This record gives sequence, C-alpha cells and structure tokens, in this order.
Amino acid sequence: MRKNTQSTVYKDESRLFYMAIASFGIVFFAYVYFVSVSVADVVMRKEVDAQITEISTTISQLESEYIEMQHSLSNDIASQKGYVVVDSKVFLDKSKQDTLVLRGN
Repeated sequence: MRKNTQSTVYKDESRLFYMAIASFGIVFFAYVYFVSVSVADVVMRKEVDAQITEISTTISQLESEYIEMQHSLSNDIASQKGYVVVDSKVFLDKSKQDTLVLRGN
C-alpha cells in the first residue's frame, strides 16, 4: 500500500512540473510578444512625430503666405478707396485738461 501512495505523489508532482513548464512557456511567449508590440509602437510613434513635424512646417508656411496675401490685399483695397501712406505723422496730446468736447445731444 505504501508503494501505491508514493506513485500517486509522484504523479501529482509530475503533473505540477509539466504545468509549471507550460506556464513558463506561455509567460515567455507573452513577454516576447509584448516587447515586440512595444518596439513596433515606439517605431510608429517616431514616424508619426516626423509626420506631425512635417505637417506643422507646411501649415506654418501656408499661414505666412496667407498673412502676406492678406496684407497686400488690405493695402490694395485701401489705395483703391483713396487712402495714401502718410510720411509725417501727427499725434494728439491728451495731457491737457482744458479742452472742450461738444456732445451731440
């Protein structure tokens, strides 16, 4: 009877050993998978950052062209309405308090 119980214990130990080996294999392959996915994500992130930089540069160039066109258009419209560039500028002095203002009541 004693031999029978010892063989049962060995069968349980053998079963646990194989389960441990299988678990180790599963964990090892999961580790390799997740590391490879992480590396792929890092590479994709760098590519996306490069694309973002390129697109941002393009947008900046387009914005500067838009602003230049907008200013030239404003100057053209102003000259068509009779406005001219004034070389001598006149500034008002608001420090004097003895001025009168007529209100249109």
